[in-house]
Amino acid sequence: MTEVEGGAALAWRLLATLEGGSLLLVTSALLAYTARSKVAARHRVPVKNVLITNSTSTLAQEITKRLTARGCTVNTVTSSATSETISVKADALVIIGAEIKQSGLDGLTQLIAEDVYYNVKLLESLSPLVRTGGCMAWACAGAASGAFGGATSAYDAVLKASLQHIAKSQHCEPIWTDRCDDCEVAAERIVASLLPCAGQQSITTFCLRNAVLKLGEYVGRWLKIVS
Repeated sequence: MTEVEGGAALAWRLLATLEGGSLLLVTSALLAYTARSKVAARHRVPVKNVLITNSTSTLAQEITKRLTARGCTVNTVTSSATSETISVKADALVIIGAEIKQSGLDGLTQLIAEDVYYNVKLLESLSPLVRTGGCMAWACAGAASGAFGGATSAYDAVLKASLQHIAKSQHCEPIWTDRCDDCEVAAERIVASLLPCAGQQSITTFCLRNAVLKLGEYVGRWLKIVS
């Protein structure tokens, strides 16, 4: 039995000592926690095998390095032609968006050429390579500042909507992280979104342990009152 399961069992046993509104409140909280955990476990596929659409850019290399360090297998697929060599569906697909290095009109032009005209089509053609329940992520770095910053944000909204539509049509989870200047930060955000399990498990264990301790304190005070 895991620590979480043991904590949940103890919490349910403690419920027997509570009465009235306290019983209803704590029972509702535990039922809600149990339901959320079951839904997340049922729909989220553990990410072990990842396809990435670029291997040369700084952002792609940072993402690959972090995924590999976490035990993932990362394969590069740059077009629908190279996708024909993929025999096993991946758990996740990461589209490496335009890495904007220039501000102003030049940066906006790069975004339109690489993302709007190319990467969206690439996402659509590669989406069948992701297994049902997997993830499709869009990673982007660099920010067009100045007068064209608003236009960049507008195009990003279009890209995000396209990602959500294509991912949902394949019964996958879309992952979009907001554009930022630093490639390392952008890579860390993507990897944290793709591989949240370890962090979520420790947080869940911590929260449930605290809930059980609070229940224990409540029961102790209640027993002192009635005894």
